[in-house]
Amino acid sequence: MKKALILLLVGSLLAGCDAIDRTAVSEYEAATRKWNAGDYPTAARMYFELARKHPHSSRADDALYWAGVTEFLYLGQTDKALETLQLLIKRYPHRDMAPQAQWYIAQIYELGYNDYAKAVEGYRKAADYSNREVREKSLYSLADCLFRLGKIDEARDAWTRQVAEFPGGQNVKLGYYRLGTTAYSKGELEKAEAFYRKTLENNPDAELTVKATFALAGCLEAADRLTEALKLYKEIEPAYANKEAIQIKIKALETRIVKKSY
Repeated sequence: MKKALILLLVGSLLAGCDAIDRTAVSEYEAATRKWNAGDYPTAARMYFELARKHPHSSRADDALYWAGVTEFLYLGQTDKALETLQLLIKRYPHRDMAPQAQWYIAQIYELGYNDYAKAVEGYRKAADYSNREVREKSLYSLADCLFRLGKIDEARDAWTRQVAEFPGGQNVKLGYYRLGTTAYSKGELEKAEAFYRKTLENNPDAELTVKATFALAGCLEAADRLTEALKLYKEIEPAYANKEAIQIKIKALETRIVKKSY
């Protein structure tokens, strides 16, 4: 009798939770429709209200995430967005949206406040999650912020970890490019050349290809390999955004080559 009563109570509890979750899902979908229609203030308010009324719902962390992102990207409410995403991390540290929320917290410190030190702290936390997408982009951005802070060796280590752990990742070419920049800044021309060439291997990104080719040409020029550098500058001349600048570079290098031949 007691066993049957316990099963009945558990069944009632589960049925109640299921009904609450269905309500939360319906509210989440309604908020998302507002978001898709461009009514961001209403959508953010509805997302936050859902999380307040249904804190145990499977959609509560999603709602807080989209409320925070919307506040930051579309409503200009940087402080409020940070509070919302921090609330998500505090309430739901093990839910699916926690890694992405931590990455956005770091983004807010970097892009919203230009506080690279706090951004570094945020990206380090985000990189500790097992979510591979978040981990990869966090390692890249961590290195970028460290580089901005003048911590070149730490930046190099983070980019090295990124390209080693995610050799097929979306940011791997950018990682190699920035490793080239790091090596060049330290006067390590051979290492810089190798990284720039890795960037250019099967690179589908036309803009990055131009940037990496220009950087590689500059690296060769610094190593006094002028003819090779000139060839690369001429290759990217048609696609280079600043036509006047690349033409000046080519003419100056041609003059150097002529003088060197005397």
